[in-house]
Amino acid sequence: MVAKREAQLRVILKNTKPVELIDVGKSFESFGEMYETFVYARGYEKAAGNAKLYLIGVRSGSIIADLKGYLDQASFVIDHFDVLAGFVANVHELVEFFRVQRPLNGESAPTRAEAERIARFVEPIAKDGGAQLNINVQGDAKINVTQVTVTSERANAIQNNVRRFLGPPIPESGSFEKEVLYLEQIRRSTKTSVGDRGIIENFSLRPVRLLFMTEEVKAAIMEKPQNPFRMSYVVDGIVSTARGEPALYKIAKVHEAIGPTKTTNTKSRKRSSAA
Repeated sequence: MVAKREAQLRVILKNTKPVELIDVGKSFESFGEMYETFVYARGYEKAAGNAKLYLIGVRSGSIIADLKGYLDQASFVIDHFDVLAGFVANVHELVEFFRVQRPLNGESAPTRAEAERIARFVEPIAKDGGAQLNINVQGDAKINVTQVTVTSERANAIQNNVRRFLGPPIPESGSFEKEVLYLEQIRRSTKTSVGDRGIIENFSLRPVRLLFMTEEVKAAIMEKPQNPFRMSYVVDGIVSTARGEPALYKIAKVHEAIGPTKTTNTKSRKRSSAA
């Protein structure tokens, strides 16, 4: 059996001005959410809540934070070096995507949630004209891995391009057409929507309560022969928000079902059903 390679992340914020504590907190919170999403989407953990980053040390001078990844169910079988190296490479891809404004040209675009998180993560750097952010993997492996470096100029460019990418904020409530829905939890009965939850990535990566407007709409999902949790659905409806975050999706029409999706796909989600 090949021994696992232990590793940790080192985040270095080289600041030239005092850094607001709230900015640092929001930055690291977003970094943790990016890690949680990456680990879950790549199939290292079956439940997103099991993937966490923990602060194990802070050094003086610039803000130097050592972070350790923890995977609940996978801790005994997954090589932590590979997980963290893959995560840093993923962060590098997001940084490069938003570093310059460019057309997509067929490439896969980040989600709204990914864009919002990378913008919050670089906030302390964007506010300090002489600051720089470095991320690398520390460990016993003798392998070169991707490192992330973000200057203040790049941080501002990232935030500006994120704003262009996101466009106007999600309204307090508004209709949507042909968005892709993934099921997180659903009851088999077509007569109730109590407990039904799903994800529409263009609005949020988090599961949101679902309300099917008619029994026929829910039946269009539940009465198909395929496993509904392996499928995605193109739907129309209305999104209601609370404090700027989606709180309810009212599903009015199901156009089509797509799938099945692979469990290792970035669209994979935790799934459960109730009678």
